[in-house]
Amino acid sequence: MTFETVKRKSIVVWLYTLKQWKQLRKYGTVHYLSERLKYAIVYVNDSQIDETLTSLRNLNFVREVEVSYRDDIDMTFKNAIKDRIDPDLKSDEEEDVSFDEFFKDLAQEIVPEAKDNK
Repeated sequence: MTFETVKRKSIVVWLYTLKQWKQLRKYGTVHYLSERLKYAIVYVNDSQIDETLTSLRNLNFVREVEVSYRDDIDMTFKNAIKDRIDPDLKSDEEEDVSFDEFFKDLAQEIVPEAKDNK
């Protein structure tokens, strides 16, 4: 027996009232329920998404049904910040400054007289 992953989509179900939220469990897995904003996140198999959307829209306590855009968003943020130096890709040419040198340089910048005394 091999394990196969099932593609799932998340659906945002906006509700008029939260009294019947348990009825959503027969359409998919209820992942999150917001009591303040009155919506639920329901995960549904990708193959059953069309039938589930039409049946959810026909319920009288459902205000609106939306398919989540999370799959469409690029979640790799490697180049999101321009001119960023990635510490994992740091070259060997760059040397780490020791703490002693760092604090000496900092002291010289703060108090220029310390530079003259030494």
